[in-house]
Formats: sequence, structure tokens, C-alpha cells
Amino acid sequence: MDPVLAYHDLIEAIRSVTGASSPMLHVHFGMGIFLLAQLLLGSRRGSLAALLIVLEIELLNEAMNRLFHGSWRWADTVQDIVLTLLWPSACVAVSKIRRWRWQQRERRRKAAQHTPAPLLRG
Repeated sequence: MDPVLAYHDLIEAIRSVTGASSPMLHVHFGMGIFLLAQLLLGSRRGSLAALLIVLEIELLNEAMNRLFHGSWRWADTVQDIVLTLLWPSACVAVSKIRRWRWQQRERRRKAAQHTPAPLLRG
């Protein structure tokens, strides 16, 4: 059997069984792959490596779509990529912002501990 056709049939079967629209499937599968990748990588926070895995799988999906349809459908392709990466990207961004803010607080705390007390004149 043709692997491109088999892949397309699998996606259509998932869509049929779930009753979900294509955009909804992209959002859910993107987040599901992200969480699974984080679990397998042992990441505690939004990991860039997990996000890259989602991107790789989505690009493979879009390549299979291109092979099935015989040409790129750019509007659909761009929308699919954005929807798939939306929430995983948001998780990584929030994680990076929180980590940066924590590091800023730690630097200020350490700087305050090492600042000599002012001399009192009496």
C-alpha cells in the first residue's frame, strides 16, 4: 500500500471518529505531542527541545499532505503550522519568562546580601 495514501486515510479516520475539525486536531495534537515529548525528555518546564519535536512532526505532516495533494496549499499549510505550534510555543515562552524573572530576583537578592551596611556616624 502507498504510505502517503495510508497516512492520509489514517488522518481522515481520526477526523471521522473524533468528529473534530482539522484546526481542532492540529491544536490538540500539537499540545499532546509537546506534553509527550516533555515526558519522554524528562523536562520539568516548557522545553525548547519538546517544541522542536512538535515542529519536526508537524513539518513531516505537512510534507505528507503536499505529497498527497500534489502541490503546496500555502494558506492551509501556514494555518496548520501556526495552530499546531500555538500552545506549545506559549508554554515555552511562559516558562522562559518565569525563569528569567526568577533569575532577576535571585541576582537582586544576592546583590543585597553582599552590599556592605552603611557606616553610622554618631
